[in-house]
Amino acid sequence: MSLPYLEEFLTHLRVRGRSENTINSYRRDLAQFADFCETLKVDPLTVSRDVMRRFPLYLKDSGLAPSSIARKITAVRAFYRFLLQRGYIKKDPSVILTSPKLPKRLPRPVNLSAIMKMVREWEPENEQEQLAKDMVLVLYGTGLRISELLSLTPADIDLNSGILRVKGKGGKYRAVPVHPKLYPVFERRMGGERLFPIDRFKAYRLIRRAFEKVAGVYGVHPHVLRHTFATHLLEGGADLKTVQEILGHASIGTTQIYTKVSLRRMREMYNRVWGDEEEG
Repeated sequence: MSLPYLEEFLTHLRVRGRSENTINSYRRDLAQFADFCETLKVDPLTVSRDVMRRFPLYLKDSGLAPSSIARKITAVRAFYRFLLQRGYIKKDPSVILTSPKLPKRLPRPVNLSAIMKMVREWEPENEQEQLAKDMVLVLYGTGLRISELLSLTPADIDLNSGILRVKGKGGKYRAVPVHPKLYPVFERRMGGERLFPIDRFKAYRLIRRAFEKVAGVYGVHPHVLRHTFATHLLEGGADLKTVQEILGHASIGTTQIYTKVSLRRMREMYNRVWGDEEEG
């Protein structure tokens, strides 16, 4: 079964600035809801709340983790809100859905000694290793999401002012200061349409293998580096507000292209962590 108005909904997400990765996730999650409707032989446009209550149990019986169930419920809610707003349905049956409670777990940050091995000691032996090191440097040095990193173009970088213009979640832009020690990375990668012209799966693989080889640390992925960036900034004296602004967290509630915290203050926070001391 194919959900009615699905393509229109996905186009709506695209217009609102959702990334293609997000849109594909919605497509996959809603395909499972379509399977649920087909199994119970119900019309998605007229499904009752009583039937909708059975969807989380259906997902649980499929062996899905609570985090996956929560994501699929979020997709179904968004889809039905869209149908209601467009007048395709008169009542929203998904309001009955509740997501399972999830444990608040943050990835363990990479210890500073492992980061220093990657940043200061590692000499890449080939192009793939250089690509991995460049990604590690930028992810750790800016706190970008992997989707933000892989979408960077030369036009997003102004090394004269030391600023990255980053398109984050929901199509919102923010300004991220770049430490001068990262300038050579960006200069090296200015040749094409995108600075890092690979897909996220290869990026994950290269970064994971690099940490295993160079630092003997396993399980490192891009979001771990983002969390490590934030943790090390806070440990270096940055206030939480500054870190939230740099990371572009939705909880800040801002839609401006430039952040509320001054770029000068952000640079001060960077310098306290990265420092400009002599390397030895």
